[in-house]
Amino acid sequence: MHAFHRRKLLCAAAALSLARPSLAAGTSGKGGGGSAPAPQFGAALPLSGAYALEGDETLRGIQLAVDAVNASGGIAGKPVSIAKADMPAQASANSAVNWLISNQHANILLGSGTSAFSYPATAAAELAQTPFIELTAPADSIMTRGFKYLLRTCPTTSMAGMLAASTIQTRFAKRNLGLLFNNGATAGAIAGAVISALNAAKLPIVLAAGYPEDAVDLSEQVGRMMRAKVDVLLHAAGPDDTLALFQAMKGLNWRPTSLIGCGSGYGLRDTQIALGNALDGTLVIGAPFFPGPAKQVADAYETRYGVPPRSAESCTAYVGAKLVFDTLNTIGGDPGAVLTALRKLNLAKGALLNGFGAAFDSTGQNTASFVTLQSWKGGVLTPA
Repeated sequence: MHAFHRRKLLCAAAALSLARPSLAAGTSGKGGGGSAPAPQFGAALPLSGAYALEGDETLRGIQLAVDAVNASGGIAGKPVSIAKADMPAQASANSAVNWLISNQHANILLGSGTSAFSYPATAAAELAQTPFIELTAPADSIMTRGFKYLLRTCPTTSMAGMLAASTIQTRFAKRNLGLLFNNGATAGAIAGAVISALNAAKLPIVLAAGYPEDAVDLSEQVGRMMRAKVDVLLHAAGPDDTLALFQAMKGLNWRPTSLIGCGSGYGLRDTQIALGNALDGTLVIGAPFFPGPAKQVADAYETRYGVPPRSAESCTAYVGAKLVFDTLNTIGGDPGAVLTALRKLNLAKGALLNGFGAAFDSTGQNTASFVTLQSWKGGVLTPA
């Protein structure tokens, strides 16, 4: 199974490992005199460790948004730069956030790449009374803690659960449904949302099985699905266990009639490269993957990084970060007013390049974000 380990498959992420937090290229302006301080941005992300790919893809989206705003004159006439801090493990989130605030004087934070790290990172920002805009971590309960300094621009795990239930209801009614998931912060939250949505729709699950997030062999779980005669399997997973599922199915010479993937593993180009045609026909529930209006962002991504976008996370991070930058521009660049300005937005779906709108509820969640049903066909992720 080691051949399928993320460290080998996604070697590009390993090359991005950082020894300590670092400052992105560029010089941040500081406010002077009695005027409001200039915005100083910090990004707290896993740039090394197990979630390095997710963190780096989020960072790429942020950086593309920085490039776009600087190309149009910056914020209040000043160029934007991002100080970035690595969170290689969950325990490092607090120190990463505090480093950005105390050493880099960040007064607006962006993150987080993964739900597991968002919990402590956003808590540290809340204690420091520093605005934190969550761009890519979807777990529902991130936003249920009553935080005053936290907003989230991306979709939630409940949105994924509701789309999964409606997809099963409309496309796979009266089929034997199985649910397989790792018990990590994101996939576990997706599974909980799926179960809740299916129960509400009175759609039975023949078999639900969880496993540790770091599991490398899913033969036992796949065998149980096979014996239960599951023919529609919904799998909530990251990159490693997505590959582990396909290896186990191959080893047992079994595959469900239909496979629906949720979580970061199923929308990755790296997963498609590893699995090839075996991934064709797999349905994917996730944020929009660079729809037509976002082609300019995909082109900018390929120009800057030399490869096509690896997942929708970079697009999701781009639109969230760009929304923050544009909103700051409309209020003269005052970081102290950004949360209030964002909360006042009422942009309908379709207003942002990936199709999102912007409308924040009382918890700070953008209710005009959404997930879509997609499908792998011929190596391309397309709307289903």
